Amino acid sequence: MNEAQPGPDNTPADWLHNPRRTPALYRRTAEGHIIAEDIACQHEYVTRRARCPACGGALRVVAQIDRAAEGLSELVCECQRCLGLTRLHFDISNAAYQGWLAGLQGELYIRRYDGPPRTPAP
Repeated sequence: MNEAQPGPDNTPADWLHNPRRTPALYRRTAEGHIIAEDIACQHEYVTRRARCPACGGALRVVAQIDRAAEGLSELVCECQRCLGLTRLHFDISNAAYQGWLAGLQGELYIRRYDGPPRTPAP
């Protein structure tokens, strides 16, 4: 039995984290998307790295939009200082994310994005 502490939605926290993260994590693709390799890293990026572009305040996630058919996950964030909204687009087309998701879902896994995986911009 897994003894991991539950995450914010009562999901075991280790289910949200890919133990096989790569150095490409958080790099930008040519399109400007942030490379994500699991669900936890998207929220980590918001709380540890992202700031409000208008005032520099801390952000918090208020919505997650599933754009998997585009190979993306979109987080809508609210600034805790000025209450402005910021949208962050995370690339989930990469092999690290898709391999992690396939491992979690097993035979239920269906790749929804049929384009080639995006790579970090030079």
